[in-house]
Amino acid sequence: MIVQGYSFFSDMPDDLRYRTRPSTGAAFIEKDMVFVLPARLKDFRRHLHYVAEVPGSDSALYKPLFRATCIVDTYPAPPGFDGPRTIYPFYARVARNKRHYRDYYMLFLFRHQPEMAKFQMLNSAAGVV
Repeated sequence: MIVQGYSFFSDMPDDLRYRTRPSTGAAFIEKDMVFVLPARLKDFRRHLHYVAEVPGSDSALYKPLFRATCIVDTYPAPPGFDGPRTIYPFYARVARNKRHYRDYYMLFLFRHQPEMAKFQMLNSAAGVV
């Protein structure tokens, strides 16, 4: 996957979880989701982004949309949210904006090589490759 404007990126680790609100009929998934990061990744909360495929692109080119709402797993659960649940590559439902459906993907984005190296070191120490 290639993300516009970012040279380094990594898929989410396997132990990342999320919490959701009971179905409220909200049009956008991100309004009802909070991602729960393992404590070792607390410094990377600002790097978790929603990305979407660039329209009209024949290649796997994605653009970052906005930062995801995240908490660390040692924090108390936010009120009104169920879970935690396992992260899967695709959401259970897609967001809809008027007549257009959007597929959102999540991944960690890194602006600098040292941040990427630190993330990989933390994941390898925890047994997540």
